[in-house]
Amino acid sequence: MSANKRKRRIFQRMLLIFSLTSLFTVGLLLFFISKYYTNIKVDAVLQETKAVSESQLVAVDRKEAALVAMTQEIYKNSDLMNDVQIAMTHDYADYIRQNIDNYYARQGFYSVDLQSFLRSYFTYDEDVIAVQLVSADKEFTYTFPTNYGKWQPFFEKYGEKKLLQSISRKENVFRLGESLVFKQVINDPSTLQPLGTVLMYTDPGFLGDLIPSTKSASTFAVLNREKATLYSNHALPDITSENMENGYRHGSGYIQTTEEQASGVFGQVVIPESQIGGIPVLQWTLFGVGVGLVLISIAVNFFISRRYSNRIQVIIDGMDQMEKGELHAKLPVDEREDELTLISQSFNKMGDSLNDYIKQVYTLEIEEQKAQLKALQGQVEPHFLYNSLEAIRMHARLEGAKVTSNMIYHLSTLLRYTADNIEMVTLADEVNYVRQYLQFMELRYQQEVPFFLEVEEPLLEHPFLKFTLQPLVENFFKYARHEEKRTSLTFSAKRVGGVLEVRMRDDGLGITDDKMRQIQSDLADEKSEQGRIGLVNIHRRIQLYFGEQYGLAITSIEGQGTEVTLRVPYTSQGRKNYVENAFSR
Repeated sequence: MSANKRKRRIFQRMLLIFSLTSLFTVGLLLFFISKYYTNIKVDAVLQETKAVSESQLVAVDRKEAALVAMTQEIYKNSDLMNDVQIAMTHDYADYIRQNIDNYYARQGFYSVDLQSFLRSYFTYDEDVIAVQLVSADKEFTYTFPTNYGKWQPFFEKYGEKKLLQSISRKENVFRLGESLVFKQVINDPSTLQPLGTVLMYTDPGFLGDLIPSTKSASTFAVLNREKATLYSNHALPDITSENMENGYRHGSGYIQTTEEQASGVFGQVVIPESQIGGIPVLQWTLFGVGVGLVLISIAVNFFISRRYSNRIQVIIDGMDQMEKGELHAKLPVDEREDELTLISQSFNKMGDSLNDYIKQVYTLEIEEQKAQLKALQGQVEPHFLYNSLEAIRMHARLEGAKVTSNMIYHLSTLLRYTADNIEMVTLADEVNYVRQYLQFMELRYQQEVPFFLEVEEPLLEHPFLKFTLQPLVENFFKYARHEEKRTSLTFSAKRVGGVLEVRMRDDGLGITDDKMRQIQSDLADEKSEQGRIGLVNIHRRIQLYFGEQYGLAITSIEGQGTEVTLRVPYTSQGRKNYVENAFSR
């Protein structure tokens, strides 16, 4: 039993495999669910930050558009354009002198000058620090501050030379120190050659004002085509051009790049992991759900494995009992119609079949021993017995006792047939034995019994069970023979489908109804012990050899006669093969 229990480790291995499979499946499922909902959350945050970044780019475009609109106003106003042309070709003293001359020439009529126009144009925009007009050859420079508080420190830090160097930049928008500078070229309307450049210095703080406080942890940057940073609320990490794509994960955050605008600027946002709210809660929630599902799966697998393990252990215990010789051991049949139920049912059927087979072989052997014991009592020294009977028969013939001599001859023939231990003979052998026995009984009772044989020649070679016809003739002499008149016997045999029917019919005394009921009851009762050498014995032997569907049937009418029918399976095989097949069934 301990060895069987050790074999139950297969269910432990199955449980381990099921548990690992469940763990892997649930883990993989939760991983994809976590990735899915994380991506949804990240996409939502990216959309929010993208809107902020785009608003910054729109603000930059508006600044540039304001500068372009200003230059268009200069082109539209001929006096302003004339003033610009004078400023771009004269120094400041000559410019003032020329403006005064023009003023007097017009006799005090109102005239718009460049200085008042530039200062008044950007008074509405608090982000503009100063406007600077630089000639094309950088020889003449005019600066018009709109916010002296911010312009003065800026001018002192960089100086005029540094500011003029910024004119050579190719970008229309660039960063110079703490200021965001917009550049616009002014051309001569008549020659279309550049007269100079207008620079608008702005405070980039207007871009920071567009960032909500909830997004302050993220890095919002504005860059130009040269990828130079124009504005950034935090230090921008080093990002290669290959990684500048939406949703790219960088370190512990995400990168988002907005499209380039008409002004040539684009935005870049770095969102830290902490800014994606709810992800840790989601991950821990999914982790808890995953652990719960795995535990439930393991518990279900454990109980299912244990239940099947117990059922298999019951089958093993039943096999142990069968191995110990307890052939009546039965396995409980579960209501669930599964493979184990089929095994239990097959085991029980096997046990029943084995019991029936053992009972059949054992009972057949006992019956054969009983049948032969009664007929073979003189078989201890058969040669001595046969020699003695032959000597007696010869003395009887010498003394003239012919009847006695014939009786001894028939008896010797009967004993020789009886002494042969062959169980299966031919129908012809059994008929000859009956004839010898019948002649012996005729000499004994001094009465002739007509014997009629109605059998086709091929059927005489059919295999037949030994000692099945003689008891019928014996019963005839005991119960059916008329003492006052001759009584005949008719023996016939014919094939009916797959059955050979052998009949023994007489026209004797017949059997009373009470006796017939008793005989029928004995034939139907397997435990009946009456007449075991007679009809019941024949019936049982046939059934043991060939099956329950074969056997003996008897019909009788009192005063008219009796008919006994023996039914055995028909075969075209030889006697030897037939005997082997009969025992293999």
